[in-house]
Amino acid sequence: MITQLTIRGLAIIEELHIDFSPRLNVITGETGAGKSILIKALHILLGAKADAEVIRHGFDKAFVSARFLLPRTHPAVEYLNENGLWHDDHDLTEIILRREITSKNRSQAWMNDQAITQTTLKELGQNLIDIYGQHENHRMLDPSTHIDYIDQFLEKPQLRQTVVQSMSQALVLYQEIRKQLEQFLARRREQDYLQFRFKELEDFEPSLENYLDITRICAEAQQFMQEQKVLQQLQVIQDESYNGKSLSAAVRDILRLSESSKLIKGNAEMTVVLDQLRDTSSVFDELSYHLGRIVDDQDLSEDDLEAYESRLAEYQRLFRKLGVRTIDELMTEYNRLDTELSSVRDAPDELSLKIKDLLKQLQEIDKSSRQLSAARQKAAAQASKKIEGELHDLNMSGAKINFDFQAVRQTIPDLDLLDFNEETKKNWARCVDILSENARLGREKGQFLLAANPGEGFRPLAKVASGGEISRIMLGFKKILSAGANTCVMVFDEIDTGISGHTADIVGSKLKGLAEGFQVICISHLAQVAAYGDAHFKVEKMQKKGSTESHIFRLDGPQSEAEIARLLSGMKVTSSSLQNARQLISAAQRHEEASVDL
Repeated sequence: MITQLTIRGLAIIEELHIDFSPRLNVITGETGAGKSILIKALHILLGAKADAEVIRHGFDKAFVSARFLLPRTHPAVEYLNENGLWHDDHDLTEIILRREITSKNRSQAWMNDQAITQTTLKELGQNLIDIYGQHENHRMLDPSTHIDYIDQFLEKPQLRQTVVQSMSQALVLYQEIRKQLEQFLARRREQDYLQFRFKELEDFEPSLENYLDITRICAEAQQFMQEQKVLQQLQVIQDESYNGKSLSAAVRDILRLSESSKLIKGNAEMTVVLDQLRDTSSVFDELSYHLGRIVDDQDLSEDDLEAYESRLAEYQRLFRKLGVRTIDELMTEYNRLDTELSSVRDAPDELSLKIKDLLKQLQEIDKSSRQLSAARQKAAAQASKKIEGELHDLNMSGAKINFDFQAVRQTIPDLDLLDFNEETKKNWARCVDILSENARLGREKGQFLLAANPGEGFRPLAKVASGGEISRIMLGFKKILSAGANTCVMVFDEIDTGISGHTADIVGSKLKGLAEGFQVICISHLAQVAAYGDAHFKVEKMQKKGSTESHIFRLDGPQSEAEIARLLSGMKVTSSSLQNARQLISAAQRHEEASVDL
């Protein structure tokens, strides 16, 4: 149950705190006093979208917080355990939810001071509070929602879950098949062009390693060509620098002539110079030898260099033709063309296997859908009977409910399978047959039909039911389904719209009965409903320093009597309306005591 709700800075609420009763809580107040804001606060607390517009003027954020006490076995506690969210381990587990909406449209949520996502907040909230408002009346008038109500009466709810999940998976595969087939047909139309482009690359055999090697060799060759010219010039200088003789030959001539001269040979200083000339001659010889070696060691011929430069030029041509700038982009395009051509070749076989797999899934779905159809027939009969019983209790004694099932018929677009074998075409035809007879929720749709009075024929709810009748039908649903509900709090927002008098008293009694197993919070404008409340709250709108504020008060006995009297007579409370209020409260207490005795 929810023990306390705190709201701050939301719409016309500056700040309020509500301590709820564990049973039936009735909230009344004038129209526009702020009762609907309480429902909006609960929706925000449970993860609904909210923006800065909900923030009260003068506040930088809106804040909603609620404190829950749950038994250890409650589904919400199991959810906390499954998702690793901390909580105390007592017989009654306390959960505190908080959510803030800032003026910058930012939202934050916490569970027991642990930050949680909005998704987690929603999933947790589904196990905490079931909010039923007037919009459910409109939903009840929409036939497309009626199969959902029937499925709540299934003996084995997993049948629906199996069909929904399996169909979702099958539809994903179906869309994959359609997309892959469309791609195949498009590529097949341009197959010749793709093949031409790929063949050009395939014949050239590009590769990252080859491109890098050729780029390196050509760069090194260019450098070598420059250096070779220098070496050749050195060789020429060495070979032809002295009247056509090499430097080493010229030095040897000088040595020979000098050694034949007695004047030079006998001179000590010249002897040193001649020794140096002999060393120089050796150096020139060494230089000539090594220059020749360096030139001879270069094994890259001009023909080889021309071939490398020609291949590099072809790479550059392909770059320009294919609109790429790097070897990586060229290889990516090469691989892409190869992949697309492979997909054209392989697609028929792959698609045939997928269609075969889809058929297998759909056959299982069809089997499950037929089981679900049988279960729905049984559930519809039981639901109609139980709802009729509740309607009779709610002062619709002659009402009859029926459910009209209608077979699903869907148009499935055909596929262009001209290039496929006969087995695949037959498999696809069987897929189409099953898909045309099965929607996401099974083989049928349907709607509730109502005969409101004896002798009247069955007609759709939207054509025969008044607002009050729809409210009673929905309350009947809630009363029947509450036995299997996972939530601990049921909130009703003006479910009593369109009813009054004795019927209103019955609605109050039904809500009181619900509160025996659940905590019930009911926003109402009916005195008969308020009389059954274990706790009675009143919402009032007040003017304060030029602004409007909404406040909520828990009423004691006399205050509750006065508020019920106001609901009976309008704004002016008279002694007779007070007496009527006391009689309503007394009658409600007697009804409760009688129910307990039974």
